[in-house]
Amino acid sequence: MILFLDFDGVLHPHPNDSHAFSCVERLWELLRRHDEISVVFSTGWRFEHDLDELRELVSAGGGEDLAARFIDATPLLRHADEAGSREKDCRAWLDERGHKGPWLALDDMPGLFLPKSANLYPVNAKRGLMPYDVERISARIITR
Repeated sequence: MILFLDFDGVLHPHPNDSHAFSCVERLWELLRRHDEISVVFSTGWRFEHDLDELRELVSAGGGEDLAARFIDATPLLRHADEAGSREKDCRAWLDERGHKGPWLALDDMPGLFLPKSANLYPVNAKRGLMPYDVERISARIITR
């Protein structure tokens, strides 16, 4: 399974009040539960950081054993309209790789996905990834 990952609002509350990556341990928990997940960065941070830097940001401080699971970033596409743009980036990555299997995106901005997208797990931006999110995402992964 491919998990597309946003940072702001997911791995830390947004707006970020100097608690960058305060929720990353919950992502590590999810990945340790599900060996079948590979992560692709869909975050806007990919415009400013290369893959190795992104991988370091999300694995430093206890998730180093998971670093190899962060496999890529979505293409750096520009869109005329923001509506559905992140989902288009995810689908472009899937098409380029010929991936036909299941995928899920963790993001705090539903407007960047198609309306009622079945592939989006919306995270509350004010809280970031919470323990109950890990349980709900885990249940979605098991039922696919």
